[in-house]
Amino acid sequence: MIKQRHVAALLVEFFGTLTLALVVLSVSLYRFPFFTALAAGVTVAVFVSAFAKISGGHVNPAVTVGMFAIRQITALRAVGYIAAQMLAGFAAWQLYEYLTERALTNATTATVEWNVAAAEALGAFIFGLALTGAVAQKLKGYQLAFTAGAGLFIGLTVSGLASNSLLNPAVAVAVRSFDPVTYVGAPVVGYLVAAALVAYVVVPMFGKKEVEKTTAVAAAKPSVAKTATKKAPAKKPAAKKKAPAKKKK
Repeated sequence: MIKQRHVAALLVEFFGTLTLALVVLSVSLYRFPFFTALAAGVTVAVFVSAFAKISGGHVNPAVTVGMFAIRQITALRAVGYIAAQMLAGFAAWQLYEYLTERALTNATTATVEWNVAAAEALGAFIFGLALTGAVAQKLKGYQLAFTAGAGLFIGLTVSGLASNSLLNPAVAVAVRSFDPVTYVGAPVVGYLVAAALVAYVVVPMFGKKEVEKTTAVAAAKPSVAKTATKKAPAKKPAAKKKAPAKKKK
């Protein structure tokens, strides 16, 4: 039986991915990759801040695969998220054509351009480092949202050196760049490598050293008992000397 909270998570992933894809389609018309990356980063930050407690705010199949790989979500939930995200990408494509009355051109190519695929993988790797690091350190609220948005912005900026700078298979569907290797496989692989590196290499190494350091400091530092501060005794006023009595004549 599907619980209401699971349906709510799927709805959040659908509408979040739909909004992200429409934002990318809208801003990319101006042909300034910097502003497209900035708009995408802000969109992700908003949805992570608003709905992280409901679905995690993935809005990206690559992120969902990465979170499943590091055991943050179950296989069933991962499949549901990816289905909702990809459906949202298709819906964004159709909605864009309906609203603008313009057909999107199919941007996929028959041959794989490996430098483009490498750029997508590298951008997703950078994004994965930032987001997985934040999740591993259990950042929440604005910290998690800012890290997710800023990490995506940096990854998109770097991948824009050679690719269309998507890092998201669902967005690739929306902009009609659904290449199985370049804009689907490469981002997923890049994010997976980053997630595994952070979760299974960096975090365990840092955690072990941190425990040793904390233990050593605690052992070297003596426990200081709280003592009440004693007030200095008030000085007694000096006794006044009596003047000698006058002798009677």
